[in-house]
Amino acid sequence: MKKRRMRLWAAMSLLVAALVLSAIDAPAEEKNEPPAVTSSTAFKLGGYTQILYTAQDSDFDGFTLHRARLSLSGELLKNIRYKLQVDALKSPILLDALVEFAFYEAATLRIGQFKVPFSQESLTSAGDLETINRSQPVSKMSPGQDIGAAGRDIGAMVYGRVGIIEYSLGVFNGGGINKADTNGEKDWAGRLVVHPASFLTIGASLYDGLSSPTQNGAPVKRDRAGLEMAVLYKALSLKGEFIKAADDETLKQGGYFQAGYFFLPKKIQGVFKVDFFDEDMKADLDRSRLWTLGLNWFLAEKTKLMINFELNKDGSGKTANKAFLVQFQTGF
Repeated sequence: MKKRRMRLWAAMSLLVAALVLSAIDAPAEEKNEPPAVTSSTAFKLGGYTQILYTAQDSDFDGFTLHRARLSLSGELLKNIRYKLQVDALKSPILLDALVEFAFYEAATLRIGQFKVPFSQESLTSAGDLETINRSQPVSKMSPGQDIGAAGRDIGAMVYGRVGIIEYSLGVFNGGGINKADTNGEKDWAGRLVVHPASFLTIGASLYDGLSSPTQNGAPVKRDRAGLEMAVLYKALSLKGEFIKAADDETLKQGGYFQAGYFFLPKKIQGVFKVDFFDEDMKADLDRSRLWTLGLNWFLAEKTKLMINFELNKDGSGKTANKAFLVQFQTGF
C-alpha cells in the first residue's frame, strides 16, 4: 500500500514539474480583450417584454409571455434607413426587415417586410396600445392581422406628408410575413389621413387583394375598406374605426370606439372601449360585442402595468365570456 502511494505521489510530482517547465519555456501570450461592438453609423436598439395574467370563464387561469420583441434601426447612409424587429415568442420570429429611401418628406420609399398601411390601431405598436388586446374588427379584418401575420406583409410602399395630408400606397404579396406570393396577382393597400387641427385626425384605408388557400390555388376576393378618427386633446383621447370586408362571397363588418383619460398626467390612465364584429352580414346571431374597462399605470414611457376587464356578448345579447387580464410591460 505504501509503495503504491509513493508511486502515485512520484507521478503527480513529475506531472507538476513538467507543467511548470512548460510554462517557463512557453512564450507569454498577450491578453487580448474581446473587441467591442462598434458601428460606423449611429443605431437605435429598443424592445419590450409583456407578461400577461388571464382569468376567464372558460376555466383558463394562468400566466403567459405575451410578447418579447427586440428592434434595431438606424441609417446605412444619409437618407437611407433600415429597421429589423424580431419577437422571440413568435414563429416565424422575424417581424420587420425593411429599408427606406427618404430623400423627400413628401415621398419616402420603403421596401421589405413591414406593416400594411391600413387601420390606425393595426399600425399602432403593440407596446403602445391603451388596451391589452386589439379590437375584434381590427384583429379579424385588418390586412395582416386577419391571417395571423401581426399586420405585416412583404412588398414596397411609398408614403409621405404634404401639409395636413399624410398618405401611404403600397403593393404586397398578400401571404403574410416570411411567405411568398401564393398567386400571380399582387395586393394593393392605401391609407389617407388628414389633420384638420393639431388634435384631430381623420382617415380612410382601402385594400384590394386576392387570397389563395394553397400555392397557385384559385384566388378569391379579399377586399377591405376602413374609416378612422382620433382626438388627442390634453389628457383626453378619443379613437374609433369602422371596417367592412369581403372574403369571397362573405361580407363582414365591425368597428370600435375608445375613450381614454389621464387622471394623473403621464401616470394613471383610465380607458373605456366597446367594439362589435359581424362575421357574416347575411347570417343571424353571429354578431359579437366586446366591452373593455381598463386602467394603465405608467412607470416609465415604455414600462407600464395594465389592468383590463373584458365582457363579451354574443348575437343574442347573452354573456359569452368574461375575462380579467393583468399585463406588465417593461421596455426601453
